[in-house]
Amino acid sequence: MEHIKKEDWVLFLASGGGLGSLPWVPGSWGSFGALPLWLIFSGLSQGWYLLAVLLFSWFAVIVAGAAGEYLRVNDSPVIVIDEIAGLTLALTGVPLGLGNTVAAFLLFRFFDIVKPFPANWCEDNLSGGLGVVADDLVAGLMTWLVMHIFVV
Repeated sequence: MEHIKKEDWVLFLASGGGLGSLPWVPGSWGSFGALPLWLIFSGLSQGWYLLAVLLFSWFAVIVAGAAGEYLRVNDSPVIVIDEIAGLTLALTGVPLGLGNTVAAFLLFRFFDIVKPFPANWCEDNLSGGLGVVADDLVAGLMTWLVMHIFVV
């Protein structure tokens, strides 16, 4: 059996288990990786859910930074762990349901693609894994805000 290298694990995690390697819209595919976490974390109180999201986001910063070094591209389209962290944050306190899933997914993808301030500032001014993940966390916060004003 061939030995699996550390780089293989890092890239596997950074790509959301391969979601970031799917064709056309890797960020959208990667965002789907947040849904299992939402299901797992949804049984927690909001405080514990938020702590789990923050720990996962910290992990995402480390993994995204390491993957960027291996790929020699800071924010490669293959790296989607940032989308997973951002959408998982956006779903904090959002009740499980198909309508909520679709609304949060579409809002998050909009904010992640358009990158209104301060998301664009984070992308332009932060480096390494923090720069990769921070703009998605901001998009997640924007999504969370809209969801809690208009949906939840």
